[in-house]
Amino acid sequence: MAGKNVENNEKNQKKKQTVTDRPASYMKLRLKLGTLIGVSAMVVAIVMTMVKYAIVESDSLKEFANAQQLSSKIVEATRGTIYDANGDVLARSATVYTVFVDPGEMEVYLSNLSDKNKASMVNEDGSRVYVSLDEICFNIGEILDIDPSEVRERALKDSRYEILMRNVEKTTADKIWDYLKKHKINAIDCQASSKRFYSQNELAAAVIGHLNFDGQGIYGLEAYYDEYLMGVDGRTVYARDRDGNEIPYEYKQSYDAQSGNSLKLNLDITIQRYLEKALNDAVDLNKPNERACGIIMNCNTGAVLAMATSPGYNLNAPAEIYDQKTALELAGIANEEDYNAAKLEAWSIQWKNKAITEIYNPGSVFKVITGSSALEEGAINLNQTFGCTTSITVADREIGCWSSKAHGYQNLSEAMVHSCNPAFVQIGQAIGAEGFSKYFKAYGFTERTGIDLPGEGNSIFMPLSRMGPVELASCSFGQTNKVTPIQMITAYAACINGGYLLTPQVVDKIVDSDTGNVVKDIQPVVKRQVISEETSKTMREILENVVNTETGSNSYIKGYRIGGKSGTSQKIDVDVTGNTYVSSYCAFAPADDPEIIMLVMVDDPTGEKYYGSQVAAPIVTQVLEELLPYMGYFPEYTEEELKQLSVSVPLVELQIVDTAVATLEASNLNAVVIGNGAKVVKQVPASGTIPRGCQVILYTEEDYEEEYTTVPNLYGKTLSQTEDALLDAGLNYEPTGSARYEKGSVCSSQNYKEGDIVPKGTIITVGFSQNEASSQ
Repeated sequence: MAGKNVENNEKNQKKKQTVTDRPASYMKLRLKLGTLIGVSAMVVAIVMTMVKYAIVESDSLKEFANAQQLSSKIVEATRGTIYDANGDVLARSATVYTVFVDPGEMEVYLSNLSDKNKASMVNEDGSRVYVSLDEICFNIGEILDIDPSEVRERALKDSRYEILMRNVEKTTADKIWDYLKKHKINAIDCQASSKRFYSQNELAAAVIGHLNFDGQGIYGLEAYYDEYLMGVDGRTVYARDRDGNEIPYEYKQSYDAQSGNSLKLNLDITIQRYLEKALNDAVDLNKPNERACGIIMNCNTGAVLAMATSPGYNLNAPAEIYDQKTALELAGIANEEDYNAAKLEAWSIQWKNKAITEIYNPGSVFKVITGSSALEEGAINLNQTFGCTTSITVADREIGCWSSKAHGYQNLSEAMVHSCNPAFVQIGQAIGAEGFSKYFKAYGFTERTGIDLPGEGNSIFMPLSRMGPVELASCSFGQTNKVTPIQMITAYAACINGGYLLTPQVVDKIVDSDTGNVVKDIQPVVKRQVISEETSKTMREILENVVNTETGSNSYIKGYRIGGKSGTSQKIDVDVTGNTYVSSYCAFAPADDPEIIMLVMVDDPTGEKYYGSQVAAPIVTQVLEELLPYMGYFPEYTEEELKQLSVSVPLVELQIVDTAVATLEASNLNAVVIGNGAKVVKQVPASGTIPRGCQVILYTEEDYEEEYTTVPNLYGKTLSQTEDALLDAGLNYEPTGSARYEKGSVCSSQNYKEGDIVPKGTIITVGFSQNEASSQ
């Protein structure tokens, strides 16, 4: 029994042990559930990741992939062209190239040299396809004419874009491309860009302006119309393989560049040349400390026909200091910091358009505004007289006349001829401070003109609230208030065009460069009528009388009807020793029906003369003598004027001597025959204009020896003295300047220097001016 019990116990124990070793059902369930959750989480994570990368972030990942695989090139837009009124090109862009290296790509290229198969590749001529960095630097340096070390330095930079050279011509770019293709080099390339070329160099520089290093307009029209001119750059996007070679790619896109619009100006290049030549001559003669400027406008439309500042600068080299005096001063500065500061200041002055940015006291030119305002307001009449005893007392101040001789009693027209300060003080008193301020504002002096150029300045003027009797007096004859030249000529134009204040305009049209269609047609803008047609007509007659009465000190030209007024103002607010002046003159033509108006200003002349009638009036005369015929206005002479006129030299070469002599005598010229030949083989002068009674040298033998003579010194001589001196030397002359019509005028310029050896009969151009001013 006991053994049986033991056996049963053992069986029960094994049974219990077996039951205990088996996992319970709940444990199986838990295991299955855990496995399911884990697998589900993994599936969800995978799905979410797939959704994230395939849907949510697909665009950004595609951009990231494209950034690694794609490259792009900018296709630079061609900047619009600037034309003058006749269609002549003033500014145009041409394609040039920037050669650059990508150091990252260069590293990839050089790593290929370790591949023996690639290193052993050869071109058709037997040269290796893949070459070393030394070879690349040497050959690229040779093509660009730069040191190979410069190429190496940039090729090893830690960047993706290093410029080797800018403004490379296409012929050089083609050589670069041929070399790159031959050696499968993608790390160097030539990027097309535009370079601005200015066909006339310094002509109208202050008006046209120039671009900065990034190709943006920073001065002149280039800046004002930059948005129209610049266009829109294009872009080409493409894929590259690991060697940098372009591969077909479904997303390759090209965006064409849109050319900038072009400008057609009112400015006429021929008129601009007339103005700049005369201004440059005046600057050479009078050597002003603060430059000179001039403006020519159509007084009925506001169209700017010419505008210049002298000295100017070369648009194709704007960083070069154009004024020799300034350049020499800079060269003498040893300290680098001082030099850089001085150069920045020199650039600022050189690039400024003096005609619109700088202000000045207009002086007696402003008397036109005072007189017309008083007439329009009814404060004075044409028969009223104003006394002058060389000075006038206002409050506690004595104000002198420019002349040391009393003008006595004079009406408005006579006071304008005499440019009498006391008379215009009385005219200013008649209109009063309130009336003066009213017309000062109406004529546009309290606001910018709105000309389509950047950097226009504005006036500094005495407000009504502070205008006492002394201030009103000085304002009346052009002192105290400071205005810009463009404000002055715009107001003057309103005075003589019927009273209409216009907005001056440099640009006539903006046109599409590709189609030629007009994008914007700029029409004349009339701001307001300041004075009546009747008052304007009266002022035209008064100002024509000024020119005709004082012919030697104004813009008088035989055969033409011209009105004008000179101005001389003293600069009393500058810190200098001695007196400094601004000389100016404003004229218009034809006086009875004006179209052209011109203002010139010479700032602080340093020569012996400083009156506007001496310094500025000759500039206007020189320009108008060329401008009026060019504009289609031809002289109409009286019988007396015809007798005094110069004549054109007829060409008589190859004519029989007797016939040639008769031809010259018919033109009131004297023939001097040299030699015994039957025909004229050469004449001096062969062309040109000379006064009646001058001589023409006729050579009649083939083996003639030309006779020469020495040019005498003519400065300071009167017209008759000049004539005698030149005829004694066997030379001819052509007098210029309105002062040549006056007995008191003297020579102030000659185109050949004293001592020059020239052929007998040569025409010497002689400029005449008044020895003493007869008006300001």
